[in-house]
Amino acid sequence: MRRDYSFDFDDEVRQTSSTHRLNMHPVIEPEPDGPMFSRGQKTGMMLSAVLFVYALVSGDVPLAFLTLSLLMFLLRPLAENLVGVWLGNVMKGFAMALGMGAVVLAFL
Repeated sequence: MRRDYSFDFDDEVRQTSSTHRLNMHPVIEPEPDGPMFSRGQKTGMMLSAVLFVYALVSGDVPLAFLTLSLLMFLLRPLAENLVGVWLGNVMKGFAMALGMGAVVLAFL
């Protein structure tokens, strides 16, 4: 009975081996060429941090939530490099939920 696998087999190995080894190549991710954050991202972080402080001082809760959401989303690559990809995914989801909540809170 022959099984159909969806994996890519190496032709040489298939002809010479009776075990039909899988062609598993390691995934090599390229190193980033430039800095971690671009100039626009740094500007966005600075602007959202200043607006966050202004929102805290003036007592504007929806603006504080929205700027915190943007700041968390922009700092996600730093968290991925320091802790891991899982924290970046958590920050992304939380930032999206916080941003949607800020928009809803602004219209209530």
